[in-house]
Order: sequence, then structure tokens, then C-alpha cells
Amino acid sequence: MSKPRIAIVHYSSPPVIGGVEFILEAHAREMLKHGYKVKVVAGRGEKFHKKIPIVIIPEADSLSKTNKRIDAELEKNLVSAKFHQLTDRIYGKLTREFKNVDLVIIHNVLTMHFNLPLTAALERYIREHKKKKYIAWCHDATFKDPVYKKKAKNKYPWNVISKPIPKVRYVAISCERQKQLSHLFRVNPKKITVVPDGIDHKSFLDLNGDALEVFKRFNLFNQDLVMLLPTRIVKRKNLELAIKITKELNKILKAVLIITGPPDPHNIDSMRYYRSLKDLRNKSRMKRKVIFLYEEGIKVGYSMLRSLYLLCDMLLFPSAQEGFGIPLLESGLVNLPIACANIPPLKEVGEKDVHYLDLKKNPRELASGIIKYYQRQPTIPMFKKVLRNYTWESIFTQKIEPLLKG
Repeated sequence: MSKPRIAIVHYSSPPVIGGVEFILEAHAREMLKHGYKVKVVAGRGEKFHKKIPIVIIPEADSLSKTNKRIDAELEKNLVSAKFHQLTDRIYGKLTREFKNVDLVIIHNVLTMHFNLPLTAALERYIREHKKKKYIAWCHDATFKDPVYKKKAKNKYPWNVISKPIPKVRYVAISCERQKQLSHLFRVNPKKITVVPDGIDHKSFLDLNGDALEVFKRFNLFNQDLVMLLPTRIVKRKNLELAIKITKELNKILKAVLIITGPPDPHNIDSMRYYRSLKDLRNKSRMKRKVIFLYEEGIKVGYSMLRSLYLLCDMLLFPSAQEGFGIPLLESGLVNLPIACANIPPLKEVGEKDVHYLDLKKNPRELASGIIKYYQRQPTIPMFKKVLRNYTWESIFTQKIEPLLKG
């Protein structure tokens, strides 16, 4: 089944700054990334991606002088010839732009009053082209605002934004907006789909692509606890204890350990130790739970290491010997919770601000202490929730793409 050709419509598009404009751009980029042919139709804006065409229809701009004059007339409930002439002009241009489009996604225009000739032109097009599919993406609605309650909801063109248009699928950005629209339209809330806004976590956190690829490959966004152990593979780092702790943690929650560094290829003892750690992991049936980035052929540079610190939930550092403990400083800079050995150099740095591992205790006891420490971290649940549910990639695959195919 071929993917639908899509047009996204709004009053304006980037580089115009606004919440809807940012969301429109994110939607268009995700659609392109997933193989959809998409273009933007707006009253103002410029090309923001070389493979996403943008068509400017000046009459669709909510701030155009002509629209402002007509808006002043509509405020007095006057629907003049100018209104109908502008509506016809916009309709003609939309007809040309939608000729080779299967799905039209309309942001805010079918529930807001900022350019009612554009709204009327779209309503007419929808009514006269019933074979195409339409989605009204509702970030806001005029008639939820008490200021506009006195408007003539049942008179044209105000009635276009006060009731649902047949054949249009309405999408609200939150359950609250869904509730408001269902009340306005007098329909069951279930008839209005909720698709939340998202965030570009890669750009916002300036994340390294290789670090993100590791998280995707090993499904780490869906783990309860992802622990980072940034070290070379040498015996004094006590990596076997980290593996045993990870095994115990997995009896209660989904936990993964990432070990960043390689063994020393020129050191026979280091290579022997690495092989023994892999044997321990494999015998413990923890191959997907203990990740040696060296084994994956990944060299960790500064950019990737920084991103791993940002993406992981905790530093696990059970080293038996250290001169100082740089990973504690790196974790502190990015607010990463720390569970580390209770050896003097680490206690000197961590003081009362970290969770200490008593190396005399067994892995089960240490895992229990880590879980209690983890449960006291107020920011981890929100962090996990955003990465699981509110990145644009997850929203697109879970919420948006089913609408495009439906």
C-alpha cells in the first residue's frame, strides 16, 4: 500500500516563531524521515528543509492587511462581498496545491478565527472533495475563550469553527483540549483523537548520534534503569561486581549496564579479564543486559560519552581502587545520580551527595540499596516518561503514523 501524499496547512510556517510552527516543522520532518511525500502550505514562511517544499499563499496569512479589514467587518457580523471574493481566491489556490495530495492536515485553522476566509475556503474544499482525507490538528479553539462566547456561533462563517465538519478527523493536543472540543462540538470525546506535542531530544540535549543508536539498538528507552560505567576494562575497576549487581537488579526491574571502555589489546591480563567478564555475563544470561561497547565495535569519544551521561539514569562505579574519580565530577555536572564504591578517594569527592556501595556486602544487598536510592530520585520518572512517550520519533510511530494510514 502506497503512502499518502500530504499537505500541511497553517497561517504561517518557520522561520516564523511560534508553538504551532515548531510542531508543524517537527511533523513534516518526521513524515519525510519515514518516507512520506510532504509539503507545507502557509501564508508566511520560508523553506526549512531542502526536501520539504513550502508554498506561500499570501491570502492565508492571518496578518495580511486584507484579512485585517475583513476581520474588522466580521467583528460587526458583516459578511461582505470582500469576504466572499477572498474566500474564492484562496479556494482557487488551495485547489491547485491540493491536486496531487491525498491527505490534508490543517493546524488550528478549522477551530480558530484568525483568518475566516481561509477557514471558509478549506471547509468548501473539504465539502467538494470528499475522496481525500482531512485531519484538523487542534491546538486551540476560539469558542473555548469566554471573550468569544457572544459571537454568533450559528451564523456563517463563525459556524464553521463552532461545529465539526463531516469527513474531518479532529485531533487534540491534550485530554483537556479533547474535553473542550467535545463540549463545543457536542460529540463524544472518543471521536476526538489525542496526540500530544513532543520534543526533539537530540537537538535539545545536543545528543551524539552513536549514543542514540546504542539506545535504540538495545531498546534502552524502555528499560527501568540504565546504568553507565565509563571505564577501561582493567581488574581494579571491579567490573565483575557491576555485572553481578545488574543481574540482581533484573530480578526486580529492567536494568541495563553500559561499559564504555576497551581492554588493553597489548596487555595479556587485560584481555584475559575481558574474556572472563564476557563469560560471566553470558553464563548469567545477561547478554542484552550488560553491554560492552568495545564488543559492539564502538569507540567512545568525548561527544558520545557526554551523551551517554545525559541519557543514562545512574552512574554505577564499583571500583576497588582509584586515585581520584573523574566520573563522579562528570556525573555531577549533568545531575546524574551516582552509586559508587565506598573507597576513600570517591568518598572525598562524593561526600554526602552519592549512594555508597559497601564492597563487603553481597551483590543482592548492593542491588537492594541501589533500588531504594533509585526510587528516591524525583527526576528519573519524568526523564524516562519524556524519552518513552514525548520524543517526536516515539509520538510519530505510536500516534501520528496510524492516523496517516487510517
